[in-house]
Amino acid sequence: MRKILTHAWRAGVAACALNSMLGQVLAASAADSSTQKELTLEQAIGLVAERNPLGRALALESESLTSRSQGEALAPAWALQTDFENFGGTGSVSGVGSLESTVQLSRVIERGGKLALRRELGVREIDALTADQQVRRAELSAEVARRFIHVVSDQQSLVTARRSVELARTARDVVKQRVEAGAASPAMLSRAEIALARAEIDAEHAEHELASSRVSLSVLWGDAQASFGTAAGAIFDLPKLESFESYTQRLSTNPDIERFASDARAEDARIRLAEAAKVADVSVAAGVRRLEAFDEHALVASFSIPLGTRQKAALAEKAARANRARVDADRESRLLELQAKLFELYQEITHAGTEARALHTNIRPQAESMLTTTERGYRAGRFSLLELADAQTQLLEVERQAIVAAAQFHTLLIEIQRVTGAPIRAFEGSSP
Repeated sequence: MRKILTHAWRAGVAACALNSMLGQVLAASAADSSTQKELTLEQAIGLVAERNPLGRALALESESLTSRSQGEALAPAWALQTDFENFGGTGSVSGVGSLESTVQLSRVIERGGKLALRRELGVREIDALTADQQVRRAELSAEVARRFIHVVSDQQSLVTARRSVELARTARDVVKQRVEAGAASPAMLSRAEIALARAEIDAEHAEHELASSRVSLSVLWGDAQASFGTAAGAIFDLPKLESFESYTQRLSTNPDIERFASDARAEDARIRLAEAAKVADVSVAAGVRRLEAFDEHALVASFSIPLGTRQKAALAEKAARANRARVDADRESRLLELQAKLFELYQEITHAGTEARALHTNIRPQAESMLTTTERGYRAGRFSLLELADAQTQLLEVERQAIVAAAQFHTLLIEIQRVTGAPIRAFEGSSP
């Protein structure tokens, strides 16, 4: 009976241990699966919008301006003032026998609707800040897209680098067979070994480049370990471009251009406030005076109007109108700049698309066919190792150039989207 209980106890312990180990394995597997999940550009932009410090900075900036605007939109406060006169002198006014003390409330009464105009200016300044923040958010999204494209490009470059190692290893093996058969010089084998070693070095460098670009992307949302999986994107999936005219028509929707409209409304509010400042405000005060000499009280009142306010207000209005005209001039200048930039981008992206499609669709298959023919001919002794190496180099160079051209196409498309105010998108519906 004791043996049975002992065996049962041991079996239970073993089962618990196995269950614990299985749980750890499943947890690790789940974590690894989560780590290796594909990351799309849309997800990357969402992570940055949620976690990048810029979001908090913009929120605090808005809070600061809102609080300041609310403070400036308050009406002038009442002031409590106490005066003491005719005491501590000489003769009949020595001591406090002739003391006169006055307590009064005073306030500035604004004229010309200044309070409402200050409130309007506060609203316009917040609108202008919101427009400016939209520009900065769009630029951040564009930067995410640029770095995302860099990752996808490096992923494809690593594939090409590893293929280079495979081709070099295949060539080394073929040369080795020919050397062993006495059909090639041992020096050719050394040449092939050197080519393989250099290809392995290039592949290692490509791995480091990819690791760096991954971290460069993930730090934008606070992940210094680049714990995402593959960046989802087919580098050679090039979308069709719209006409240059259709892109030009959307320039006015660029947040950078729309921001000038918000700035103009804020300057208009400043002009109206400067005009209202020409109407002088009135300061009024009222209170009670205590006359110690007569043991009596009396009411006091006063009012004052500042002089020379129109000249100062006129200068402020002139400055506000100059700023308003400057906003229009800046908008026209910026629009011309964006039109020139769009034309340059369109020319570059058209060339990049033509180059990428030609290299990947037309030239690469020819280079593949030439390599196959050369490799077969080398095995049969019709071609030299130099010709085989040249065929391999040509194919790999075509692939690398195609990757560069395709990556440039996607990056330029992001720039066009940013310039025209379109949503930042890339690799939609594609997979690596």
